[in-house]
Amino acid sequence: MSTIVRFLKNRDVDLLYFFNQKLQKDFLDPVMMLITQLGSFGFALSLPLILIFSNHETANNIGFNMVIGLFCSSLIVFIIKIVFQRPRPCAIFEDIRASLIPRDQNSFPSGHTCAAITMSLILAQALPSGLSTAFIVLGVLVGVSRMYLGVHYPSDVLFGGCIALVTTLKIVPFLLTIF
Repeated sequence: MSTIVRFLKNRDVDLLYFFNQKLQKDFLDPVMMLITQLGSFGFALSLPLILIFSNHETANNIGFNMVIGLFCSSLIVFIIKIVFQRPRPCAIFEDIRASLIPRDQNSFPSGHTCAAITMSLILAQALPSGLSTAFIVLGVLVGVSRMYLGVHYPSDVLFGGCIALVTTLKIVPFLLTIF
């Protein structure tokens, strides 16, 4: 293994321990459990449907864009998880605090982070800048929560966010020209 790869893997683990153990506070545990739900399948399914079935044209458009973005980004995440099959940190390191047990065993990339950032970027593109910033911060906090809860490495979160960024800024606009 090259020195650079070893260095990056060590920083990945060091950052994981920072978020998972150094930041650990009893009062943050339920907050992080709540924040992580903003990237869950249930939330990612519910929010676009609520927007699509509202009586507001802008909300309908946002919901439709979310469906496209979430479908594409989730498909990419699903394929990458199958290809890489990276075990979750809580399965590798005995001293990682795992506050929840995910359904699938593959860690890379973070699907919760990808979904949350996909939704937040789509909302940010359609709403005033103050609200945009708040949604983006919430999306990033989902990624932080995944590390805090011990189910993802920082690199999982980073790549989940990158997939969301590319999907939202490149793939969704392209697909909207077709539809």
